[in-house]
Amino acid sequence: MSETTEELLTSVTEPAAAPKASRKKPAKQEGVPSDAIRNWQDVVPQIRELKEAGATVPEIAEKLQLSYVLVNQVMVQSYKMTVDTIGVFERQEKVRVGIE
Repeated sequence: MSETTEELLTSVTEPAAAPKASRKKPAKQEGVPSDAIRNWQDVVPQIRELKEAGATVPEIAEKLQLSYVLVNQVMVQSYKMTVDTIGVFERQEKVRVGIE
C-alpha cells in the first residue's frame, strides 16, 4: 500500500443521505377488520374462505379479530355447542371498535 493515511482519509467520500420516509397509506388488506361494526352474515363467508385455504381456527380468529369460540362455532357447527353466536359476536364487535 503506497497511499498514506492522509490520502486515504481524504479519498473517503461522505456517506449518502438516507432515503426519505415514505408516507404512503398501507393497502387495505382483504379480510382484515375495519374500525366499523361488521355484520355476522359478512364475516361467516370470510371464515369459510380462510378455512378452505387451509387456515386453522386460531389463525382465522387472529386475522379476523374474532374469538376462538365464534370461529369454532362456524367450523364445527355442532348441535352440542349452545352459544348465542350472534349475540356474542355483536358484543365482541362493540368491544373491538371501542363502543363498550
